[in-house]
Amino acid sequence: MGFTTVRYYQFRNIRDTTIDFDAPEVFLVGENGQGKSNILESIYVLCYGSSFRTHREHHLVRHGEGEALLSGSMCIENEQTLSVRVHLHSGRKEITVNGSPVEDRRDIIRNMPCIVFCHDDIRFVSGTPEDRRWFFNQTLSLYDPGFLDTWRRYVRILKSRNAALRTEQYELLEAYDSQLVEAGKLLQQRRTEASIRFSQQFAELYHRISGFDTPLTVEYRPSWRSEHDDSDSLLRRLHERRETDKRLRTTTSGPHRDRFRFVMGGREFTETASTGQLRLVSLVLRVAQSRFFGRHSKRKPLLLLDDVMLELDPLRRTRFFESLPEYDQAFFTFLPDEQFSSLRRSGTLVYEVVDGAVHGTGGQDTAGAV
Repeated sequence: MGFTTVRYYQFRNIRDTTIDFDAPEVFLVGENGQGKSNILESIYVLCYGSSFRTHREHHLVRHGEGEALLSGSMCIENEQTLSVRVHLHSGRKEITVNGSPVEDRRDIIRNMPCIVFCHDDIRFVSGTPEDRRWFFNQTLSLYDPGFLDTWRRYVRILKSRNAALRTEQYELLEAYDSQLVEAGKLLQQRRTEASIRFSQQFAELYHRISGFDTPLTVEYRPSWRSEHDDSDSLLRRLHERRETDKRLRTTTSGPHRDRFRFVMGGREFTETASTGQLRLVSLVLRVAQSRFFGRHSKRKPLLLLDDVMLELDPLRRTRFFESLPEYDQAFFTFLPDEQFSSLRRSGTLVYEVVDGAVHGTGGQDTAGAV
């Protein structure tokens, strides 16, 4: 299962064409800046309706053009075939599945769960607390649609409460506090349960791939610390911080302030880790995420790996590759001088990407005309 073909029209620098991807693994080989990452991005857009590289969707349209179109055919569970179409034009985005419009992206993310490995993932380790919360929100949303609904509800309430603080409509805070506590308690409960299981899996994978004996774990530190807090206690906490919230004009307590830490030997790992160690942790995070998804959803993900093995030594590269979960399909990008032959399996498609054009390794163009 996975993508069989993708049609491109004015997407980034990719030539207007239809490319055959009907294989369990697809290797994209080329120098930097030729379009390898753009192809991975196109797959992600068809899976989720958004990019993992930019929030400015007009950047997805080829420079100088007014629209872009992606159309992908995918085979999912029970050998069902889906046609997903994403059309960007006039500042709008139209998504259809088998010809039917999609109004909410949550309606397509279940079709082909996709996990991307890229260099920017290092921000989940060394970046802001918000970056880490984003990663764990995504992890839970992949297999738990209820978490996504609860998170959206919490964010709506939080925005309303912050708006009341900014406009000094303090009489609304009592109602917003009650709503915030009920949604926030459920969020923290799900994060607590998931983080324990995730940390166990992450620690095992880090030991296996890195070869280090000292355990590295993920520690969840909720803003509302005590797991025994009832609604009344949490309401009192919000009330105690109300003057601070009024002065700062924002809500300073709640799950939107939760933190995740990487701990080794009782110390914050990121404070002393080298860039190479941080990079390795970011890779293990994605492996753990994909395995966590597979274990709890009983489904296989689609993987996108964008030049992420380049900095690994041969031994850790082998361990990393062997630690990947079972997947429906995987796309890998490589530089021409990388040693990827040992990773190639029977049926693997290998394409050369040059200036947005895709060719077979023998030099013959394998992409079909639009």
